[in-house]
Amino acid sequence: MELIIKDPDIGKRIDIFISEKVSDFSRSQIKKAILSDTITVNKRFVKPSYKLRKGNMVTVDKKSLYDLQKPTELKAEKVPLKIIYEDNNIIVIDKPRKMVIHPGAGNQDNTLVNALLGYYPEIVSAVHNKNKTSLERPGIVHRLDKDTSGVLVVAKNKKSLAYLSKQLKKGYFNKYYLALCYGWLPESGRIESYLSRDKKNRKKIIEVEKEFGKNAILEYISKEYYETKKGKEKITLVEIKILTGRTHQIRVQLKGIGFSVLGDQVYFTKESKRISNIIGIKRQMLHAFKIELKLQNSTKLSKFESKIPDDFRNVMKNLVHL
Repeated sequence: MELIIKDPDIGKRIDIFISEKVSDFSRSQIKKAILSDTITVNKRFVKPSYKLRKGNMVTVDKKSLYDLQKPTELKAEKVPLKIIYEDNNIIVIDKPRKMVIHPGAGNQDNTLVNALLGYYPEIVSAVHNKNKTSLERPGIVHRLDKDTSGVLVVAKNKKSLAYLSKQLKKGYFNKYYLALCYGWLPESGRIESYLSRDKKNRKKIIEVEKEFGKNAILEYISKEYYETKKGKEKITLVEIKILTGRTHQIRVQLKGIGFSVLGDQVYFTKESKRISNIIGIKRQMLHAFKIELKLQNSTKLSKFESKIPDDFRNVMKNLVHL
């Protein structure tokens, strides 16, 4: 469906305009459709707040719009899970690299959600509400990128999901990562910037001015310094604590200060990509090694940890420790 903007609609927000034209969907659903590239202006991606101009051509992919509202049919699968801890309310998983969290385009099988349904079918009820996004992600409190390994906390029921989500929102989850990055970072530091989706590529996150993005903060401590055996290239093993949980936050912010995560195929520099190829790194060197949180009905902080995986450790073994 294509709509040309005329005088009566000039200056309207695009989400309002579309919700007036397509009555089957709420404004919040329309916003999600705009952010998923189902709706464009002059064949370009825009924000829901975009104000229409005379002559704009608004394109609505109606099939994709309706598909967005249909929950994916989830399958229970017998996928092995490495469980660090479990009680009546949560499961703490040690997620391997290459495991996707939930089904989506190109990843319908062997996801964490498929594995959880196979292990504990009752987790299907651990959803916030009956909308598509919630129904497709039962039990999921927070996520890790496909190629990031490590600790992940999952809710087993609706009450636990609400509790954990509230803790996460308030910043009561302490999440720690280890990364191998290009160059020698200072001994410690704090990075604060503002992140937003790239208008040219919705799968990427970029740093933007304050008024255009969400605040992202992390703190880091450099744990070990290395060099490559040939060429004297510099590498740092860094421990990171994220104070905000933004998509791709660590990877984007480290690249932003010139210290890209090694093996990263998206947020790399010429130097980090070259060194990653020399060393033979197969995935981004980022591992969620520790989470601290308060369990329900407890005032004490519980700590869950994951050992550095073999592929990560093997890379370090082939470097010269200083």
